[in-house]
Amino acid sequence: MKPKISKSTAIFIALTLLSILTTACNRRVSNFDQTFSPNPISAVGASRNTLTYAQLTGGFESPSPVDNAALAIPLQASPPAHVFEGSLELLNESSNGNFLLLNGRPNATATIQHLPDFDFEFVQSDGHLIPTQRGLIITDHPYWNYILEPGRVWQEDSDQGFSRASFPFALVRKGHNAAVNGVMTFVFDDDEISKVWYQITQETYSSLTADIWGLLDANYQSHPVADSTQIQNAFDQELADRIPVKPIEQLAEDYPEVDLSAFGNGVTPENMTWYGFVINGVNYVGGCQTRYGLYPYCESMRAPSYSTAKSAFVSLAMMRLTQKYGITVPELLIKDYLPEAEIGFSDWSTVTFNNTLDMATGNYRSPIHMIDELRFITDPIWFGSSSDQIIAEAFLWPSSEPPGNRWVYHTSDTIILTAAMQNYLKSVEGPDSDIFQFVVDEIYKPLNMSPGGFTTLRTRDNNWQGNPYGGLGLWWIPDDLAKIGSLLIVDDGEIDGEQILHPELLAATLQQSPNDRGVDRGRNEKYNNAFWASPYSPSDGYDCEFWVTQMQGFSGILVALFPNGSIYYYASDNRDFTWDAALRETDKIIPLCQF
Repeated sequence: MKPKISKSTAIFIALTLLSILTTACNRRVSNFDQTFSPNPISAVGASRNTLTYAQLTGGFESPSPVDNAALAIPLQASPPAHVFEGSLELLNESSNGNFLLLNGRPNATATIQHLPDFDFEFVQSDGHLIPTQRGLIITDHPYWNYILEPGRVWQEDSDQGFSRASFPFALVRKGHNAAVNGVMTFVFDDDEISKVWYQITQETYSSLTADIWGLLDANYQSHPVADSTQIQNAFDQELADRIPVKPIEQLAEDYPEVDLSAFGNGVTPENMTWYGFVINGVNYVGGCQTRYGLYPYCESMRAPSYSTAKSAFVSLAMMRLTQKYGITVPELLIKDYLPEAEIGFSDWSTVTFNNTLDMATGNYRSPIHMIDELRFITDPIWFGSSSDQIIAEAFLWPSSEPPGNRWVYHTSDTIILTAAMQNYLKSVEGPDSDIFQFVVDEIYKPLNMSPGGFTTLRTRDNNWQGNPYGGLGLWWIPDDLAKIGSLLIVDDGEIDGEQILHPELLAATLQQSPNDRGVDRGRNEKYNNAFWASPYSPSDGYDCEFWVTQMQGFSGILVALFPNGSIYYYASDNRDFTWDAALRETDKIIPLCQF
């Protein structure tokens, strides 16, 4: 049995959290996102010397971004005097703003230094500023797309009666997964708006580091927004449904025996986006450092999935399809759902869905780790081709041995499987079915994940609205990974008492089925159903043998599922993958060898 908390315990934790966070806000003990604190504002007036009313309304020059604290709701803020509802439009984005390249190719800066056109609707609810569009927003910009997240609205005495707002956003490279994170802020009343200050000071993007900032003229068109009440109610429910959060510093207070330095260990702070540890129903969150102070909206900070999408999207899709339509789904043949399999020179005649999920198709050029992968992901066809072109390219590996024997890492295999599962889903649920939307409707929404996670990178067809890639292309916040991890390692694939994921496939994925360990990838480590797995034993200092299953993503995205029902995760961009120190500390809280 894995540890689960009872309803009464959950209520106790929630009430305790409310008290702790209220105290924490007063002491300002961490960078914890005040957006979701129970009482983040008070009636005390506030004054400032950065991004003042005069600067935002009259304009000013800044040689650099400012400390992110100037874009956060201060502890001394008052409730807003005005309600923001309508359209916010930025002006002259393509010709104004500042860009400082810190790492990357200088000849690429001309296309990346300015924001895409910005004209979006927002509504306000209890001091929150909510964009009506969530998730990936395709723009006309040659390089960037947007992701918008909810922010805050408040009042400061020095703002001449205007209300002040800020909100987090991310820029996502078009056709890619990489993301850079920023914040916008402005003051407004019922009729007017100031200029809008924006700054980007953090990224999960291993080939680009840059500061982007500026002050843009703006238009505010106040008008009723369609479905405004529904949007507000949905956001209120979104906040209520989040797993209880505490700052990572609180972990040492709740469990004094734990060495806090083990969490975030092994990743340099400048490469860490955020990290977290979930245990006993609480999500302890840390990180969120930027080059200009702590990010004001830690819990809404979007990080790319990279290959964790293989696990949290494609593998979960397989488990859900199998639970819904039968145990034979993993044994379906790729060639029966993708005719392209029989056009190339490789042999897919006996390759199953499960072989492909395990990256053991037998079709590869080099068995040396990542040699084939580097060739595929650097091929120009990867960047912006149609679905048909990408699928055709994915089938070009030569046949080297029968399927099921050797693991060779191929994102192209996951692309093939995603397309095959899409066609299978259409055969059972109709021609308009979409495999990613299936996962959203059947798993992500029942898990109460945030709507910012309900979109994915798609092929270039129909203005980037083609087929989902599957092998990458989602964007996480900490709560997303906490919920997905809990579904797998704590709740045994159940949501509200209903078995959502096929229990046998899930058990094999978590290395709980000795007869199905997956494919060997060396040093007794395994790869099964798009999850990595590492063994531990008395030789590692433990009293028993057990496995740690992981989701891993290219730049340094990790979700480690510990057998005691705890989850350690982080997003980084220096390709660091380490969890041993955190594993030893979690053993002090719930012994790993009692399961």
